[in-house]
Amino acid sequence: MPSRILLVRTDRIGDTLLTLPAVTALRQTFPDAFIAFLCQPYTEPMVRRINGLDQVLTYENEGKHQGFQGLELLSKELRSYQFDFSVVFFPRASLIWALWRSGIPRRIGTGFRWYSFLLTDRVMEHRSECLKHEADYNLNLLSPLLGTKIPEPQFDFQTDPELSEEWETLQNQNGVSSDYIIIHPGSGNSAPNLNLEQYQMLAETILQETGWQILLTGSPAEAEINQHLVDKISGNRIIDFSGKLNLVQLMECIRNARLLITSSTGPLHLADAQNTPVLGFFCPLPPHTPVRWGPYQQNEWVVSPDLKSPDRCRMKDCPYGGCLQQLSSSQIVEALEQRLKELN
Repeated sequence: MPSRILLVRTDRIGDTLLTLPAVTALRQTFPDAFIAFLCQPYTEPMVRRINGLDQVLTYENEGKHQGFQGLELLSKELRSYQFDFSVVFFPRASLIWALWRSGIPRRIGTGFRWYSFLLTDRVMEHRSECLKHEADYNLNLLSPLLGTKIPEPQFDFQTDPELSEEWETLQNQNGVSSDYIIIHPGSGNSAPNLNLEQYQMLAETILQETGWQILLTGSPAEAEINQHLVDKISGNRIIDFSGKLNLVQLMECIRNARLLITSSTGPLHLADAQNTPVLGFFCPLPPHTPVRWGPYQQNEWVVSPDLKSPDRCRMKDCPYGGCLQQLSSSQIVEALEQRLKELN
């Protein structure tokens, strides 16, 4: 029976979020185990909010863990915890090498990389085939620990009254009512996205058909995108929160929203994990397909164009000039109106 388990996911917010159900599954099976999570510093605040963790560690690949000497330092740090199991959800040769150097006896990960020989337990699944959801792929990596009884993903976040009060203060300071919809136009160029004209159409439809406010969220780098929408849309019911929220404040903002509208982004998964209604826009083709990357609990609220090509998505050389631009105005508005109808 494992006594000290390390979970490793060191990429983006949405990817890391979809790994967190592994904590819940392991805690339910091994209530007395010491469970730690290694993540990027910028996802650490989110990871700390999940119930069942004993320790959160950070992988500072652009800081103290950079280069060969940095990986040696990481190995030394991990060795001090005396883990007996590690599970790598985002395979990278450098990380798996560090786990091997740290002396962790059981190292679990995918079996199809050239460096997989450094693992002791290899799970043979090609995620690139996109046959199931990323959260399910993550949980299936626990099969060497859990056997064939792999549970459904559960997101068990801690409640934080102080954070709720902090969000209420931000609401009051910025004139945000209790009825608001979030539009998150940026995607970090990680997946196909609607264009600004399509987001503008969504915003204008919301303002015409509801009395709710619209909050625009995004990173400081996405402020220009959001300012374009503010400039194009008349009225005072649209508020730009670009760069104004840290990660846990964004989580609380999303948790209290009536609806979140975006493409394939981390905020979409933050909403779904906290039971906030979503409306998502996705390329239907692998690797961006909603089969793998859609909102796990709300995949029926994904809108995708009907593409004739059977190929995989070629986002940087899209034959359609941007697949989501193949959605007609009527398709987008109809999907939004149906979603609003469900919320009323």
